[in-house]
Amino acid sequence: MNKLSVVGQAPEATTDGPSRWHVLLATWLGEMFDGMDASIFVLVLFPALSELLSTKSHSVVGVHGSYILATFMVGWALGGIVFGVMADQIGRARTLVYTILLYAICTGLCGLSHTWQEMAFYRFLVGCGIGGEISIGGVLMAECWTGKSRLHATGAMCTSFGFGYLIAALLNLVLGSIGWRWLFLAGVVPAILTAYIRAKLKEPVQFELMREYKKRLRTKPKSELTEEEAALLRPTLPQVFSKENLGRTLLSICLASTAIVGYWAVLSWIPPWINQLTGGTAVQERSMAAIALNLGAIFSAVLTGAFVLSLGRRATFAMYYIGALACCLGMFLSTKSFGMPLVAWCFAVGFFAVGIFTALFIFVPESYETKLRATAMGFCIQVGRVAAAAAALTGGQLISIFGGSYAMAGATISLFYLVGIAASMFVKAPAEDLLHQVPASKWEAAAANK
Repeated sequence: MNKLSVVGQAPEATTDGPSRWHVLLATWLGEMFDGMDASIFVLVLFPALSELLSTKSHSVVGVHGSYILATFMVGWALGGIVFGVMADQIGRARTLVYTILLYAICTGLCGLSHTWQEMAFYRFLVGCGIGGEISIGGVLMAECWTGKSRLHATGAMCTSFGFGYLIAALLNLVLGSIGWRWLFLAGVVPAILTAYIRAKLKEPVQFELMREYKKRLRTKPKSELTEEEAALLRPTLPQVFSKENLGRTLLSICLASTAIVGYWAVLSWIPPWINQLTGGTAVQERSMAAIALNLGAIFSAVLTGAFVLSLGRRATFAMYYIGALACCLGMFLSTKSFGMPLVAWCFAVGFFAVGIFTALFIFVPESYETKLRATAMGFCIQVGRVAAAAAALTGGQLISIFGGSYAMAGATISLFYLVGIAASMFVKAPAEDLLHQVPASKWEAAAANK
């Protein structure tokens, strides 16, 4: 047994750490604005690129839209990894502020774009910020909530992305008729949130203890360090692939990559598809579909904790992946015009395809120790964005191959959910509680109980 053992759990609210309710509020708001800023481009993809490219061709818009989505995904992956490592070094709350400022300011800059390349650059930076914020928010929730309450609190936090998309859809209803640029400018609002985070959010107890422990270890001569102590001072990213962690890392990557490819390389084509079905700007129709999809996402986030408790982690993942595949194929292959059947399909797709992310936010953090949790969360969850980038590019080419058909491209890419179905068969509940482990020593024990 290694030298990491449970010596105490994060309290609800003490001077040693943040109130778990402050953590829930801060992460919920951060990810709600994530959802808003992430989805604005999807909602205005066709009108924005039609203007920037001076064309109404769905084939041309689809291809260039895939370039920007791919760039966004690469930024998301890079941000998740870089900011995840940073969070394990300088702190979760501090890094959270940087990520929110980055994605908020750069979303506003998207509204000032003059070319599609400029839009792609700003979306890359937005992706960096969002990728970092989502990973850190998941870690904060995992470290500050315990037991069964963690499952339900994580579900509550994961409703935020759906609410963010709903706000974007409502903004589209209000501002869409006067121009797509105004939606991006509204995306600067999340920057205000950083003032609250700076004032209210402290680091989790176990992270503070780990940081202090590392600080003490750095004062010791290297020759006097034990193997376990030396391991704590090594870079965190290589440890994600250690013999002990390799299996859970590969599994987490497969689970996350499938969900991310589905969301960004399949669901992203729904708004421009609706433009194609209606033959117009379809501001109201796109907004209705977005509202239905994200209501489904919110319902699944609320229920995921109950699903995990009653069905187990493996069955919950399998249910979501199978449901997402069936609903995406059914929606794209059976719908020929906009109407209530399509709205109903969007609700079902949101329930299954987005519900996966709540299960991921429960499963991935509990699989790693405090010393590398943010790094692992950032890497495993966000590296799937690279696969999503490749799938988005493939989707753009498929749209061209299928003569501008978003539906056929979306149905084809949705087959990727088969990977998630297979990966879910290897999911197991964690054998031990890694979430609230801190270095065991007389000094740590005293600090944890002071």
